[in-house]
Amino acid sequence: MKQVLKLGMFAFLSVALATSFVGCSDDDPDYSNVTPPTVQISHSISGRVTSMDGNGLSAATVSMNGTTTQTNEDGIFLFENVEAGTYTLTAEASGKQSKGTTVTVAASGSNANVIWNVALPNVGTTITINTDGATEASVTSETIEGNDEGAVTVDVTVPEEALPQGSSVVITPIYNIDEAEGLTRATTRAAETVMLIGTNVQCTDANATLQQAIELTYDVDPEVAQSITAQKYVNGQWVDAEYTVDGDQITVFADQFTSYTLLFGAEVTSSSSSTPLAFEQDLWDNLYGGSEMAVGSATFTYHIGTEITSSGTSKITAYLIEILARIAGASVTTATGSYPINVTLPIGTALRVSGEQQVTTLTVSALNRSVSGRQYGDVAVETFTYNRSHNGGSN
Repeated sequence: MKQVLKLGMFAFLSVALATSFVGCSDDDPDYSNVTPPTVQISHSISGRVTSMDGNGLSAATVSMNGTTTQTNEDGIFLFENVEAGTYTLTAEASGKQSKGTTVTVAASGSNANVIWNVALPNVGTTITINTDGATEASVTSETIEGNDEGAVTVDVTVPEEALPQGSSVVITPIYNIDEAEGLTRATTRAAETVMLIGTNVQCTDANATLQQAIELTYDVDPEVAQSITAQKYVNGQWVDAEYTVDGDQITVFADQFTSYTLLFGAEVTSSSSSTPLAFEQDLWDNLYGGSEMAVGSATFTYHIGTEITSSGTSKITAYLIEILARIAGASVTTATGSYPINVTLPIGTALRVSGEQQVTTLTVSALNRSVSGRQYGDVAVETFTYNRSHNGGSN
């Protein structure tokens, strides 16, 4: 009887186990074939607005095709969810000259964050013509913080008969060719003619004309003075301006209201590379989870601006540092980005995120000296989703 009972229990357990296996196979999905979700491509435009010393300008206004935003306490701004296309950006701040640029967000498979780093110079200095005798004043160029040797002072002398008494002239230092031409794009172009410094001369009376030339006397390093040429902007073209060199003094004779530049025999070279982004979390693994997993965004850090790796050990290297800062930016700061993912991962899928930032190494050389810096550019983020079989996926 006991033998029969044992056989009966064994048969019952065998049937139960077989039924259980069949039920499990019928009820559970094949998670190796679950379709991973697709992450939608998202673009943004960000950057930093600084003064010429490299410090961020808080509450500066940045406009993009009619939309405006304010910079934070470090001068950083952000436009999110930007469609592919071309955009005009303008940065403005109280007491500063406005600047603008045009950026293009490419329609490609990359999730791009286009970066614009811009430094705003001070507005010009207004000089009122004396009622008796010639008028004199001095204006000094702005420099990045800690590089005072790179400043250039221009002494302005307005002869007695040059303008009517009581009228005013505005003297504005110029830091790149775009500003000298009255343009607003201020793009980074390492191959353009290198300017040591420039000066825009204007009269508050639009109908006024100069009866005598205004003298602009620049105090520069004597070795640099010997390699300088002076030009003025006339009818959309640069032409030679009248000037003299006496030791460390360069005197330009401004015979009309326009921009004047001191061109410097410096060479700018560049090379491109990239650096990986640092993500707070770069993997969401639900391959063997117990329920769906919601993924909101990926947080990462990146850089805005230029890290100048040289110091001004002489006036010449200090000048080169200023040239580099005007081309690429006066300082660098770390920013936090958040890339929107907004997907739900089914059981049996995972998501990985990665990215990189463009880096341009710039070197400015002249008179057997050189300075270098690393300019941080656009950011690209990529996402990849996959299932247990590592099939499919999306970028």
